[in-house]
Amino acid sequence: MKRLFLSILTLTIAATAIAQSTFTSTLAAKAAKGATIYGVVECDGTPLEGVAVSDGYNIVKTDKKGVYNLVSEKKNGTVFITIPSGYEAYTEGDDVVPQFWAHLTAEPTATERHDFRVRRADNDNHVIVAVTDIHLANLFNDVSIFTNSFVPSVKSEIEQYRKQGIPVYTICMGDSSFDIYWYDYLYDIGDFRRTLAEANYPTQFFNTMGNHDNDGATPCDENTDWNASAKYRKAFGPTYYSVNIGKVHYIMLDNQVYLNEPLPNAKPGKNIVGARNRVTSITRAQLDWLAKDLATVTDKNTPIVLAAHAPIFRYEDYMDAPIKCNLPEEQRNEFVALLKEFSTVHILSGHTHRNRCCYGRDDAAQPDIANITEHTVSAVSGTRWHTTAFGGPQIAVTGDPAGCKIFKIADNDISWYFKATEFDADTQFRCFDMNQVAQFYNTSGEMKVFLDHYPKRTNYGKKAGSNDVMIHVWDWANDWKIKVTEDGKELDVTRKKAENPQYVLAYEVAKRLWTFDLKSSSSKKKTRHPHMFHVTTSSPNSTLEVTVTDCFGNEYHQTMERPKPFHLHMK
Repeated sequence: MKRLFLSILTLTIAATAIAQSTFTSTLAAKAAKGATIYGVVECDGTPLEGVAVSDGYNIVKTDKKGVYNLVSEKKNGTVFITIPSGYEAYTEGDDVVPQFWAHLTAEPTATERHDFRVRRADNDNHVIVAVTDIHLANLFNDVSIFTNSFVPSVKSEIEQYRKQGIPVYTICMGDSSFDIYWYDYLYDIGDFRRTLAEANYPTQFFNTMGNHDNDGATPCDENTDWNASAKYRKAFGPTYYSVNIGKVHYIMLDNQVYLNEPLPNAKPGKNIVGARNRVTSITRAQLDWLAKDLATVTDKNTPIVLAAHAPIFRYEDYMDAPIKCNLPEEQRNEFVALLKEFSTVHILSGHTHRNRCCYGRDDAAQPDIANITEHTVSAVSGTRWHTTAFGGPQIAVTGDPAGCKIFKIADNDISWYFKATEFDADTQFRCFDMNQVAQFYNTSGEMKVFLDHYPKRTNYGKKAGSNDVMIHVWDWANDWKIKVTEDGKELDVTRKKAENPQYVLAYEVAKRLWTFDLKSSSSKKKTRHPHMFHVTTSSPNSTLEVTVTDCFGNEYHQTMERPKPFHLHMK
């Protein structure tokens, strides 16, 4: 669990910290008796009253002079402000991480001053780019692909909002680096921050911590979770915090407790000393702080958006209710109780490298989560950049494209859509002509070798002559609709889990055959996806009209001319 005192390691980090707030105000401030941290929050030289300031344990608010005082034990080694509504934090130069926090540099009992400044922002209407699992490691040409493919995709997508004067921000749900490769390829979480600047990332970037953002060189003991986050804290500051953007209250949490237990007889990577294992949990300190933070939000109609790395809620089989919680039961109950008074709660998560939208209202047996919607977002890295390295498309686990999710906020109203890196936002699904998939499976030498070694995988060669069509809707949710017509006649559409053949070809086949790794056990099981829809047509050559309607009434349409060839880069 996170350590409960300011260690010598933290002091060393503070001395060499990067990209924190180093602003010094000219406004007068005096430390109150007993305060160990104090300072001023201002905007253009004017003090700001009522701004929340925290050390991760206590929360105080600035007075009429913009002054705050914290009686702090400095356990987390940082102090941060909750950026108030109608404002935003500064960034410096090419850096895109907002300066809302500062490292503490003095002894726990000494008094130190840290000032903060913000600027006015008309952001009641704003856009959030939700990204996750970027997994940069200086491997597979990943830094270049991120810089020259994903970043331009984001820039192109948000240009429409910039032209309207709508501010755009990014929230990252963690795993920006890859712990197992930190020392082999000399790229850690601090390097990721520099990559954002060098790539000219186009928005301010609010980060959360993923399990792979921990230092795998940290020995396993009672303080592993805290010690392993040292480099993250040096680069990105607090591992949990909150900000207000417009009329929405955003909360970033670290829900991964890093264990790094011993891994006997294994050499997972240079300097790595354990299994890099973790559990999904929210520490006691975070829950206590969360209660205090939510208490500052007096209007319970304020939308709450909470970001964390691993999913908190999911459907039992990733399709329908009942809904399972990944937190321990007692912790789940406390977490939900803290949020129950708010009318609208959205959770942003990643970790699984696949799109899922889970509505708490779908499970009548759990009325206490009816106000919660969780969005699990596909990975920016797809399958950790493997498929691109193998010359294939940017595709994630089970076939979801690599990409991000765009949230549009207008006052209290929130809407969203998925944006694949290699497609425009009007493309939300892919159609497979299963006759052509079967032909490929039956004629491809590579596929035959793969299925011979992994016979439990789906053999679509057996679908020859079926006249079936499979439609993969990338960000399907239970309130979406799909309609398929053939020559004007509407066809029956069946939803059922199925393996995505393009994913199998792009990742599984390439990884096993091209790396001479046909004995790996990781490819034995099918990777069935629940967002698959099936229709049977009357002819192998007919044209289909496919329309998918999302929960906001937006229609996405494709005309599918058949036969439609199946291949690695099919659209």
